[in-house]
Amino acid sequence: MLLERLLIHNFRNLEQLDFRPGSAFNLISGPNGSGKTSVLEAISYLALARSFRSANAQYLIRRGQPSFEIFARVDEQGQGSGAFSHSIGVSRGRSQHSVRIRIDGSPISRLTDLVSHLCVQVIHPQGIELITGGPELRRRFIDWGLYYAEPEFKHLYAQYHKALKQRNALLRSGAEAALFVPWDALLSELSVRISALRSQYVAAFEDILLTIVNKFLCQFRFSFELYQGFENAVSLAADLGSNLEKDRVLGYTSMGCHRADLKIKCDALAAGSTLSRGQLKLLVCAMRMAQSLLFKEQTKRNCIFLIDDLNSELDRRSQEILLTHLEQCHNQVFIANIEPALLFGDLSKQKIFELQDGHLAPS
Repeated sequence: MLLERLLIHNFRNLEQLDFRPGSAFNLISGPNGSGKTSVLEAISYLALARSFRSANAQYLIRRGQPSFEIFARVDEQGQGSGAFSHSIGVSRGRSQHSVRIRIDGSPISRLTDLVSHLCVQVIHPQGIELITGGPELRRRFIDWGLYYAEPEFKHLYAQYHKALKQRNALLRSGAEAALFVPWDALLSELSVRISALRSQYVAAFEDILLTIVNKFLCQFRFSFELYQGFENAVSLAADLGSNLEKDRVLGYTSMGCHRADLKIKCDALAAGSTLSRGQLKLLVCAMRMAQSLLFKEQTKRNCIFLIDDLNSELDRRSQEILLTHLEQCHNQVFIANIEPALLFGDLSKQKIFELQDGHLAPS
């Protein structure tokens, strides 16, 4: 997968950018506040229609402007032949429902149609929240991989959340117990099927991850265990019924695959409480790389890596391991860094851009 051309208009502090990145390493340099991270954020928004920095889209629109636009030409197979190239465009105004998405010039209404065209892995200073933050971030991490690897997953996921929404509405309405029986049975069936897919994915992911993490943090022993969100698959429907009064008080369904979590332990203790910030970032880098390798194994496509502030909490050895691994896997990489220099030795695989006065110029 290659990003062949990128155009950004009125996104954050970027008025107008148009550049053609290289197929390997693209270093975007410039002083603080010049918009380096905004370039990465724009690529991420193009892939997911959301920012990795802010949940409020108002902050993404350049001050004084009504909207932003992002456009890219993407070669999904990364062959450079143009046979698998698509144009992707996303624009958003200041109203809540003003997102417009186009693929090859045709408007689309489903976010899933956008996500399948551009796959990114983001490494940034706040990324350690994948380990230290709540279970939702780790569920989303697992489900991202399943979305591409298992065609039935997105349909099961949509069915499950529709059923969950119905059951939660019944809880808040004070409905009689008999009305919950069919929804409990459906939630139980879907939870078991989704959890089985998640378990298979985590097992395949862990095999790859442990090899990589041993290069970064060889002094520790790690384990990765999926908590399904319920205790007993056989009795889940009955357990939902038994917990009905508790759920009425809470106002939501307290068990099911929507409560799943990936338990990450270091030397038998919670990794988020044991490791330093630098070690946590190394672990996150290893997780992102392992997921990209599994993605390639399952789909025959590469992820695009977005790395914000390479030097932050990574020592020289760790940076070299990360960059070497990405080069060996033939990933296209975008790195935002103050200094226009990489530690990577092969200059032919680097394309350096300097952000000046709102424009990117190769240097």
